[in-house]
Amino acid sequence: MDAAAQDFDTSKLTPDEALAELYRRLTVRNAPAAGSFTSLSTDQRREYMRVAQQRSRARARAAAGAGALEAKSGNVRDALADAALMILATDAPGADLVREILAKVFRERPGVPMLVEQRAKVGKMRPKLVVLP
Repeated sequence: MDAAAQDFDTSKLTPDEALAELYRRLTVRNAPAAGSFTSLSTDQRREYMRVAQQRSRARARAAAGAGALEAKSGNVRDALADAALMILATDAPGADLVREILAKVFRERPGVPMLVEQRAKVGKMRPKLVVLP
């Protein structure tokens, strides 16, 4: 515990004053340094975000190249889609459930589940992340 926290005597303050003082001390302690993100203009913030996105995409490409995908929702969805495609293509246990879900999602287009299964079986729809030998 630092010295500032030790001299914080709440016995002389009302609960509201104590809470306000705690908030003030926390904001001072966590205050961003001058020239940080919060003080950027709109154009500078946009440039900062552009560069940050570039770095993020570069990290994701490097991770994918090394075979260690980041556990982001898009990658998880792609992996689950790959699993469903492989289940349909091989008519493995659970294929009926995948067909049923496809039928519910595409209820206005009843031929979609059959078309997806057919394309998966002949290899026209291939897994996106899983590399098969």
